[in-house]
Amino acid sequence: MRKVAFALLLILGLSLFAWPALGAGGYSEKLEQNYVVHWDGSADIKFVTTYYGPPDMVNKTKESIIKMGLGNATNMFVQQEVQALSQQGLTLVNATGKILGYNGTGPLVMIVTGKVLNFAKYYSYDGVWEIDLDLLRVNELSQIDPTKLNQSFDFDNYYVITLPEGAKIKKLPPEYQQESQGSYVFIKVNATGDTVKIHSHVHLSANVTMEDLNRLYGSPQAFVIQYTGRKGTEGNYTTWVLNIYNNVTVGKDSTVLDTVDEYLEPKSYINYLKLQIMSQGEENIIKSIYQSYEKNFQQQGVGIKEWNITLENVNSTKPLIVRLHWVLTNYTKYSNGVYTYTYDPTLGLNNIPTLNRIDAEINQSVITRITLPEGSKFTQIPKDIDLEVNGSKVIMKVEKVSDNEIVIKSQVFIRYGMKKEDYSAMMAKVPTQLEFKYTLAEKSNGGICGPALIVGLAVVPLILYRRRR
Repeated sequence: MRKVAFALLLILGLSLFAWPALGAGGYSEKLEQNYVVHWDGSADIKFVTTYYGPPDMVNKTKESIIKMGLGNATNMFVQQEVQALSQQGLTLVNATGKILGYNGTGPLVMIVTGKVLNFAKYYSYDGVWEIDLDLLRVNELSQIDPTKLNQSFDFDNYYVITLPEGAKIKKLPPEYQQESQGSYVFIKVNATGDTVKIHSHVHLSANVTMEDLNRLYGSPQAFVIQYTGRKGTEGNYTTWVLNIYNNVTVGKDSTVLDTVDEYLEPKSYINYLKLQIMSQGEENIIKSIYQSYEKNFQQQGVGIKEWNITLENVNSTKPLIVRLHWVLTNYTKYSNGVYTYTYDPTLGLNNIPTLNRIDAEINQSVITRITLPEGSKFTQIPKDIDLEVNGSKVIMKVEKVSDNEIVIKSQVFIRYGMKKEDYSAMMAKVPTQLEFKYTLAEKSNGGICGPALIVGLAVVPLILYRRRR
């Protein structure tokens, strides 16, 4: 649930990466977590963490507790637990703490009790409650590189989760076991009535290698308790909304590309972008945007004759708008008198990393108008796409304005909580490259840049997969 030895390290004022300096002996702890879950998704909790080693670290922590006073040390420990849980999107309220063994020769024990809000999440997508557990301590181990610390790590973990009365278990975490040259991990699961008991163990030897870690963690998966019984509310979740408008005008010797990126949601991320623009300066941000596009254009063999980038609404509460103007050369796909224009109707959203669900709502729309010179015409236009899976959808509609002008309207909407298997199956039905073919009145050096390139550079960086526990 927390960074390894989170409380110990902060009490000592030490960095997580200072472990090798903490003394001889391997790191060893036992974690006992008890949850009594309610139908509002909250859970009464009791965490008991017993620290066994390294001995020098435990002894120094005991000395620090005595020096600062038990009350102050306990308050600090509780606040660290509150902060650690908040980083995982969980709120700990009514928290109290207790420290045992600080004035003896045995292990150090830290206890925290309270209530965690939003411990279980409800998904209207399929009407189930889920509890996502980090049984293999991936969160903690991702903070360090065990292969470079020359120190063993031993995490013995016990979870007791009592579900709400009347809950019907639909899914339990799979049992798991892997071993590699003295390092091992395992998960054992047992359920009786409305109570789920889990024992997991992670042991990494002092000489663990990256090959060992790959063997132990080489099959990433979600460890989820899923149950039904009552409907819930989904509460707050992140919504990403981005609109892109492209005007592509094909000329004799070049192509003019005008793009407007309109960033609407989430407000917190848009405000963060605006603060970055104001702190770094618009000129520097524009330069950075240009360099990103230039690199991608060069990789496509595209030349830039002219360009202009402007930012709008930086100092207002309105959506952030980025306007880009390009005059481009040497991007043609020409064969036997026909030009081919490729288009990605997934808008680059066909491979969002997730182990279980899409933990956000995504709504991206792109409208692209392509105008060829007079006398030119489109000779092949792909069929429209209208695909929907339980509220999530991929849409592409093509309007033929004239022989030499079309408008492509695309939308990808991914519903919050969409299951990984449904998302993968939906996207498998959508091609990532569709071909629009056209002829020009006479062979030119202009051509047009494919929207896959346009969209790929403009998409908001989505951070959708986040281990919560």
